[in-house]
Amino acid sequence: MSVSSWQTKTSKIVYENPWIFVREDEIVMPDGKDGLYGVVESKSEGVFVVPLDEDNNTYIVQQEHYTTRELAWQCVAGRTDGEPTEVAAKRELLEEAGLRASSITILTHGRTASGVATFRSNICIARGLESDMSQFDKDEIANIRKIPLITVKKMILAGEITATESIAAFLLAIAYLEKEKTV
Repeated sequence: MSVSSWQTKTSKIVYENPWIFVREDEIVMPDGKDGLYGVVESKSEGVFVVPLDEDNNTYIVQQEHYTTRELAWQCVAGRTDGEPTEVAAKRELLEEAGLRASSITILTHGRTASGVATFRSNICIARGLESDMSQFDKDEIANIRKIPLITVKKMILAGEITATESIAAFLLAIAYLEKEKTV
């Protein structure tokens, strides 16, 4: 099935705020039937950052999101707000983990909830870490833990890390290090 097999008859924005908008499209599906699609679009790409020190320890952050109302462990993440990925990754690292990175390696990009959203995020590794709490957002982040990256994999398998974007970022970082033969 090709992308061109979907047809959009009409499209209108039904909700908008500074970060997202929701579009409602009347469509013709690949099988020729009419349908209705709600699409959530982000006004900025996302960035997910796995910080790594020289011993392959990482930093995980714990925060509560309004949507889930759960205190959850995850990787450093945020929006690019139009900045280049490397700049946004460094900014998010400072704000969420109190860390300055000398280098950012972009591993890949991914899509979140692609059945209903157009969100695109870049997954990165940050290295050359130094503590710098000058821009740390203590109101957003409840806790920071420095742990071996391999422990993160155990936390994922135990259901202690459940945010799928964080899971993808951490597992991609592990695969990248395995390819480098440093894990």
